[in-house]
Amino acid sequence: MPGVHDIEYLTNSNMMEVDFLPEHLVVIGGSYIGLEFAQMYRRFGCPVTVVHRGDRLVNREDPDVSEAIKDILENEGIDVRLGAECVEFKKRGKEIVVTASCAPGPEDIVGSHVLLAVGRLPNTHDLGLEAAGVETDARGFITVDDQLATNVPGIWAIGDANGRGAFTHTSYNDYEILAANMFDKDPRRV
Repeated sequence: MPGVHDIEYLTNSNMMEVDFLPEHLVVIGGSYIGLEFAQMYRRFGCPVTVVHRGDRLVNREDPDVSEAIKDILENEGIDVRLGAECVEFKKRGKEIVVTASCAPGPEDIVGSHVLLAVGRLPNTHDLGLEAAGVETDARGFITVDDQLATNVPGIWAIGDANGRGAFTHTSYNDYEILAANMFDKDPRRV
């Protein structure tokens, strides 16, 4: 995203340290983390605009669920911009100008703060996966099959490391599948 290194931006980590109410929060990314912060800060009284690359929010959900979430957020006063294929940032005094190519056309969104919520990278770089021959995808997630097995017999990956959903309930479900497969001789799949 051009200009991203020219601005100060927030992430899901340092957003937890914010002890003020932004004048206008622009959230880049329309998935779970970005939408949680968008709704939270809107309820605190902050004007919020969500800019999302896709044609609907939370793409992992069914289209009707995505539409319902969008309706809920808009009814709470959150401005949602979809189809933002080309996002660019510029500093203008104390403001940040976000240029997004959104339907019906390019538009400048002026905010005081930007939250980048466009995905996370796994913390797998220092596990020695290369030495073990365990394959990862381009983003560093450990590649698994539908039983959570890697390409190396006897090695499995669950939770955040496999990229199938970075949520406590998803990770716990991975554990249940793996435990059933390993100890109960109960072949389960994701």
